[in-house]
Amino acid sequence: MNTSTTTASISTSAPRNEGASLWPDASLLGVAFIWGINIPIMKIGLDQMTNVYVFNAIRLIISSLVLAALAMRERRRGIRPNVTLPRRKIIIYAIIVSGTYQLLFLLGIARTTSGNTALIIATVPMWTALLARVFLNERLVRLAWCGLIIALAGTVIVALQKGDVSAGTEHLYGNIFILGAALAWSTGTVYSRPMLTQISPMQLSASAAVMALPLHVVFAYGGYTDAVPALQSVNLWLILIYSGVLSTGLALPMWNFGVRHAGAAHASIIQNLIPLIAIVAAWFSRDEAITTPQLFGGALILSGLIIMRLGRTKAASR
Repeated sequence: MNTSTTTASISTSAPRNEGASLWPDASLLGVAFIWGINIPIMKIGLDQMTNVYVFNAIRLIISSLVLAALAMRERRRGIRPNVTLPRRKIIIYAIIVSGTYQLLFLLGIARTTSGNTALIIATVPMWTALLARVFLNERLVRLAWCGLIIALAGTVIVALQKGDVSAGTEHLYGNIFILGAALAWSTGTVYSRPMLTQISPMQLSASAAVMALPLHVVFAYGGYTDAVPALQSVNLWLILIYSGVLSTGLALPMWNFGVRHAGAAHASIIQNLIPLIAIVAAWFSRDEAITTPQLFGGALILSGLIIMRLGRTKAASR
């Protein structure tokens, strides 16, 4: 999207009373639900399609089309990026989030267990809080830090109870890829915060998705023909549509909306809900029993989120 010829219509100041507004939290909670369901669904889809790059390319084509259509709708309504926003910043964001993160997460989830993935992704709020403190001067009050640590402890308990957490060398590369994805996501979240005062969450997400799409299409080159038999499955297409429209589609502007209004560190802690949601989804869909430690871990996660929310509200009231 051309930012050099558009008129400035994105407010450069955050809305008032951010700490009290529930919309950023509701948006981030929606993202947690989408991503929590997406992890086991993606595992099923990757089992059906042996070429992970083709799977990734198709779902990202879907998400790019959805985001581009919604971004164009915004532009027709007169919502444009600020003319002072350099295009290179959007390109860098696209490389970090829509390029590097997507590839590392895909390679990681295909090479390690769901438990390992949840455990490593649980470190994202900590990385994000530290990066936001250094680069954005976002200071969490002590109450917020307590909430973050409590939620992290709950996430670790939930992840360990999944039964598929493994420190074996067979998952080493997968774990490294997921750790790289976690760091890339934290970096992209912090990097995007100043930009979101100059461009809408939807247009930033759409721009990044479209810019990075050729990379994923090229990575899948040579595997499209072999994927044709697998793509005859209706179930696989439902997974691709869910992942494309929601997980890598609408979830991204929802996430950026939360980052813009709640801050990078506060937004990231919502990710601790993902393993809890995945467990509940497995209980509904596959009748998997929920253990007492999982319930305890879930209670810690929810308590940590509430405490951090209170900390943000108190900081905003000052």
